[in-house]
This record gives sequence, C-alpha cells and structure tokens, in this order.
Amino acid sequence: MRIRAQNNLFLLSFALVVIVALALYFHIARIQNEKNSDLNQSDQGAYIEFAVEAWNTHLHYTGGRNRMPLFPWLMSLFYAPDLSDEDFFAVGKLINTWLSALALMLLSAAFLRRFSFAFVAYSVLCIAFLTFVVKAPFFQAELLFYSLFAVAFIRALDNLRQLSWRGSAEVGLLMALAHFAKASVLPMLLIFVASLGFRWCVQLLLGGARGELLRLPGQAALCLLAFFLALLPYLQESYQRYGSHMYNVNTTFYVWYDSWAEAKAGTKAAGDREGWPDLPADEIPGLHKYLREHTLQQIIDRFVNGTLGLISIGCEGESNAHRLGYCPQVAAGLAIMSLSLPWLLWNTNRRVMLDAAHLVIFAAAIFVAYALAAAWYLPISQGPRTLLVLIAPFYWTLGLLMHAPPIKALKMRIGAVEITAANLLYGILSITVINEIYQLATWRAVTLYGGK
Repeated sequence: MRIRAQNNLFLLSFALVVIVALALYFHIARIQNEKNSDLNQSDQGAYIEFAVEAWNTHLHYTGGRNRMPLFPWLMSLFYAPDLSDEDFFAVGKLINTWLSALALMLLSAAFLRRFSFAFVAYSVLCIAFLTFVVKAPFFQAELLFYSLFAVAFIRALDNLRQLSWRGSAEVGLLMALAHFAKASVLPMLLIFVASLGFRWCVQLLLGGARGELLRLPGQAALCLLAFFLALLPYLQESYQRYGSHMYNVNTTFYVWYDSWAEAKAGTKAAGDREGWPDLPADEIPGLHKYLREHTLQQIIDRFVNGTLGLISIGCEGESNAHRLGYCPQVAAGLAIMSLSLPWLLWNTNRRVMLDAAHLVIFAAAIFVAYALAAAWYLPISQGPRTLLVLIAPFYWTLGLLMHAPPIKALKMRIGAVEITAANLLYGILSITVINEIYQLATWRAVTLYGGK
C-alpha cells in the first residue's frame, strides 16, 4: 500500500513538472513570437512562398534546390487562399510551435525508455529551453530537421549495436526523410556506412563467422538502397533540371564562397535556382577552385574563426541578451565524458570494447564532421543553425555513456538514501539549467532573435 502511494505521488509530481515545463515553454515561445515580426528575415518569406506554391500545385512543386520540400509541404496543409502572407506567417509560427512541443514529447518518451528520470529531466530541459523554444515560433524547417535527424541518429546507433535487416532499411528511410527536410544528411549516411565497414574489418581480423562477413556489406547496401529509393523521384527531377541528382545550391556552390555577399553576387545572381548557373566554367565554385585560390592558412583560419564564432554565440557573458546558453551545458557534458571515459575503459574488457568500437566511431565522427561543417559554413549562415542539429544526439550519446554498467554502478549514500553518482550530478546540473531558463523567461527572450 505504501509503495503504491509513493508511485502515485511520483506520477502526480511528474505530471505537475510536465505541466509547468510546457506552460513555461509556450510562455517563452510567445515572447519570441512577438520578437519574430518580420517574415522577410531568416528565409521565412521564402518558405512561405514555397508552401503557397506547393498548395497551388498540389505538392508537385519541389523548389529551387535551396530549401527542401518537406517543411513547406507540411505547412501547405494549413494554407487557405484567403490568407495573406502575414496571416499565413502567423499561422505557420503557431503550427511550428505546437509541432516543436510534440517533437519534444516524442524525444522525451524515447529518452525515458532508455535512461533514468534524473538524466531525462536534465537533458530534455537542455534540448527544450536552450535550442527548441527560441526557434519554435519561426516559419523555418530547422526544428523539423533537428527532430528527424535525432531520430535517425538514435535508430542508427541502435542498429549498429544490434544489426538487423529491418533496422538497416529503417535507418536509410529515416535518413531520407531527414534529408527531405534539409539537405544535410549525406555525411551521416556515409559515416554510418563507414562504421559498418570498420566493423567488417574488425570481424575479418578476428576471424569472424562467414555469415557475419557477408551480412555487413548487405546491411550497408540495404541502407543506401532504402535512402536513394525513397528520394528517387526528387533526385531524378534534380538530374533532369540541373544535371545532377544531388544538386543543392548550398552544398554545391555556397559552401565554397567566403561570405553570403559573394554567394549572392555569384551563382545566385547567375540563376542557380532555375538551372545550372550561367557562368564560365572557371567561375563555378567548387573544391578544386577553392583550394587553388586559398592558402592552407586561410583554410585553417576559416575553421578556427568559425569555431570561435559558434562558441561565442553560446558562451557570451551571462548578461548578454543574445546568448543562447548552450555552451556551459555542452562544456559540462564534455567534461563529464572526459572524466568518465577512463573509468569506463578501465572497467570494460577488450573484447567488449572492440565490439563497441564502431558505435564510438559513428558518434564521434558525426559530432566532429557536423561541428566542423557548422564552423566552415558560419560566414554564409551567420548563425548556429547548422550546429544546433547536434543538441539532441549529444545528450543521447551522453546518456548512453552515463548509463553504461561501470558508470551506473558508482553510487553514493546521503544519509539513509543511496543514489547513483550520475543522478546526483544531473540533479545538480539541472539547477544550472533552471537558472538559464529563468534568465531566458524574464528578460533575454525579449531581445533574443532565434532565427539565425
């Protein structure tokens, strides 16, 4: 009877926390909604035009290969001909806010199935209030992309841990769906396939079973097949209109410019969204042209300056209204990883470590590749949009590490209560997140613009 009463009290407390968190989330989103009053800022007007054209063509319009179709197609479901652009802008911001809350609840459910309540509370607060809420009332594809990317990342890790044919197909399909929201998934797809290749090499060196050696290339091929088949109509249209299946103005051209001003005066002015840009071949940006025109020091400086810029956005002084606040929490997570890994390695036998190496390679490569890409692209994007896709995968990876048996076994006794060291740590860290949320809700959200 006593246990049942305790469970009921816990459920009641949990429900109360969720209600308060959601109320606060919508309150901050409302403040940010008022701040986001110009539909011509941060690509929002372009997304509105895309959605209207998608409605007019019954979803046959697929865009000019700058923005992917999934988000505008979704928004077109809420369009009506009697809506002005301003009215549709207001509707879209509201819909995106509710979609962001739904995505957070689904992510929370996934975290709760795998991790302790203390870690889930901490990590979901970080994801919700340091990234999602300031981007929720925007007519942009970012939060949809972040959510789909996170789901694909989680499924990829699960499938690497326990391979299955169905799992590999699901990974390919989820990555295709995320790519249809924003054309930034190819690196993750290639890293996933490379991780399977690494596992194949390990199995070959260890004399693995012949069936395993044959199955791994098949898993990689199935994932690639599922990805490209799901996107085939779109890719085929890209080839017919632009001469390349993977044509996207951002990854094909803009990434090789030194600033957005250069991109606007370059291939954008030459009609890169209508077809292949009308420029001489030696003026088309690309890797070879970039390497020919830039020194090694300039390339290094671009990575360094981009990294420092992204750190600054999250780490500026506490009194700065434009501080997103993700930097201290990510720094704390990285410090925890650095301190926990030696203990984990010391208490894990070599065979288990070798079997899990491809998981570590996958996660580490994703973070390094996307962080470097965000730093490189900062002169074009002028904001952290490309970096923040890593926030949910970061906390999922941190959760896997902190719930590994050797780490989970570390416990402390406070009076008569025994608690895991990890839960105590995340209970303390939650206080620092609450401080960030308090600042955001009371004054920072009024001046912070989350669309960049």
